[in-house]
This record gives sequence, C-alpha cells and structure tokens, in this order.
Amino acid sequence: MKVDRFWYANETANIPAVWHYGSGVFSLVCLIFGIVSNGLVIFVFIRNSVLQRPRNYFLINLAIVDFGLLLTNNSMHVISSFKKQWIFGQIGCNFYSVCGGVFGLTSISTMAAIALTRLRAVNNPFSSLKLSSRSTLNYLAFAWIYGSMWIMPPLFGWSRFILEGFGTSCTFDYVSKNSWNRSFILLLVIGGFFIPFSVIIFAYTFILMKLSQRGRQLGSLSKDESYSNPNGMAHYFNQLSVQNENPGCQGSTAPLSFSNENAMRNIRRTETRATRTALLICTVFCSAWGPYAFMALVSAFGFDHLLSIYTTAILGMLTKVAACINPLIYALSLNGFRERIGSYVRRICHCDLKHRGRLLSSNIELNRKNHSTVANTALTRKRTQSDLMHRVDSSESRAL
Repeated sequence: MKVDRFWYANETANIPAVWHYGSGVFSLVCLIFGIVSNGLVIFVFIRNSVLQRPRNYFLINLAIVDFGLLLTNNSMHVISSFKKQWIFGQIGCNFYSVCGGVFGLTSISTMAAIALTRLRAVNNPFSSLKLSSRSTLNYLAFAWIYGSMWIMPPLFGWSRFILEGFGTSCTFDYVSKNSWNRSFILLLVIGGFFIPFSVIIFAYTFILMKLSQRGRQLGSLSKDESYSNPNGMAHYFNQLSVQNENPGCQGSTAPLSFSNENAMRNIRRTETRATRTALLICTVFCSAWGPYAFMALVSAFGFDHLLSIYTTAILGMLTKVAACINPLIYALSLNGFRERIGSYVRRICHCDLKHRGRLLSSNIELNRKNHSTVANTALTRKRTQSDLMHRVDSSESRAL
C-alpha cells in the first residue's frame, strides 16, 4: 500500500512489539464486551414488546451501529495487531474505513435526531406519546443517509484511504497537503461531525433551560397555591392545552383537569430522565470522537508535527470506547432495559446455579455409589476369606 508518511509504514516506524500486542488486547477486550453488551440490548428489545416503542428505536439503532462498528473495525484491527502489520490490502483498508465512517457518522446523526425529538418532547410533553413508528423510521433513514454520504467520496477519487497509527488500521487521508484533499477533510469534519454536534449542543442547551424554567414555575405554584387554591396547579397545566388527537378536531384543544396533574408530572419526569440519558450518550460519543476530528483538522492544515504515531493510534482506539459504554448507559439509566436485562442475567445465573446443583448432586450420588460398591466388595472379600478359613479348618479336623 502507498503511504505518504514514513511513520505509517510498519517497516520504518520500528514500533515495539508490546505496543502492537497491547493495542490488540485492548481492541479484543472492547470487541468481546461490546458485542456481548450490544447484542444483549438488541436481544432484550426484540424479545420484549413493551420496549418496542418508537422512542426506543433510536437507542436500538445506536446499539446496531455500535455492534457493526466493533464487529468490522475491531476484529480487523485485532488480527492486524497480532500480525504486527496490515494484512488485508487496499480493498480491506477501504472496507475498514468505510465501515468506521458510516457507523461513526450515523451514530452522531442518530444522536442529533434524538436531541431534536427530546426538544420536541420538552416543548410539548405529549408529543412523545404521538411519536409514530413511521416518523421515527424516517428520522433513522435520514440519519443513515446523512452519515453515509460523507465518507463515500474517497471511493470515487476524491481523497483516499490510508494506513494510520501503528500501520494496523486505516482511515481517510488527513496527511496529504494538497488543496483537493484538504477540501474533503474540511467537508467531512464540518458536515459529518460539527453540524450534528452543533444541533446536539443547541437542542440540549434549550432543553436544560426549559426544564429549569418549568421546575421553578412548578415549585412556586406548589408553594403558593397548593394549599390556598387546590385548582391553582390545574390552572397552570390548563395553559399547556393538549391538542385533541381526533383528526377532525386538529385545531381544538382539550384543557387538563386537576386529576391529570399527576399524569403530567410523570410524563415530565420520564422525559427528563430520557433527556438525561440521551445527553450522557452524546457526551460520551463526543468525548471519544471529538479529539479524533480535531486531530484530522490539525494534521490536514499543516500542524502534523504536533502528532506522533502513538497519538494517532491512541485516538483511533479511543473512538471505539463509546461503542462499549453506551450499553451500560442503557442498562443503568432506563428502567425498562435495566429491569429486563437484569431479569435475563438473573435467569442465566439461576440456570447456571441449577446446572451446578445438578452436577453436585450427581457427583454426590456417584460418590455414594462408589462407597457402597467399595463396601460391598470389602464385605464380599471378608466373607470369601471366612469361608476359606472355615473350609481349611473343617478339612484339618477331618484329617485328624
């Protein structure tokens, strides 16, 4: 393979073997943990119809994207690391880079879609109840198309894919200094990363401001009017005016009664928890991919002397960490996933304990049978010896 910089070639970089094996072990751990955890999240979603709601489609799409990223990139990186060189050729390099770009950029596009739906839910607390499967799938289809289109130009001659780091992984060419290549890097980083990132920042900033404002309003109303005027809180909720879902009454509104106050509180609590979970996922992703995007810009615009093979390799491996952490966020933050994942884990452990109990009981029974067999054998030997002694004594008495 052709490379522009000497430190991308494994033969001249003179990388110690411990770095190859260390990066390979790290990628292998991420691969095993990420495949198992993301696979468990997908399995739980498929097996439980209660979780198959439109708002959970986004999280499952993230799990699928993370699963694909680890399965393609980490598996190839593990093999190359233990071989201490890239062994898949230019076609494999193109495949590795396209998969990493498609899954990575689709992931941040999905997070931008989540941020927009969270923003809509906070503005209208009942909008999440009206989020249809069709509109959600349209969001996801757009996220896949938007994330995929930025990484495809190198396949058609605009820039190219090259080795990076220790020479055991591939990426887009961010080291060439010609204007044609720089224009692609600029377009890729701005369109594929910074635009979705800006949408996420804007949406969650507005969401946090809105939630803080409503929290203060609810607190003041509950203190001032809950005792003196029981209908005070109902009056506040009536201002929200939930739209009637009857297609023939699109313009009408249905005021909330005081009895719906608890329902509104529960909806807002649920939306706040979902917003916090989505914000945490976005923070993890941007922390993993942000330094890599910054490194690409720095290298493409003449500051590559600040980088080294170790920097590029570590930042490249860091991008895979988010794919392992996201399932933990689902399991710990969302009640539905946490309860069902816990039930499956307990069931597996219970089956394992049952299996161990059966093995233990069978071993005890086998030992008991062995002991009884040994005892019976010893008793038989004693009887045989006594019979022989009796026969000898009788023969001697006859001889006398």
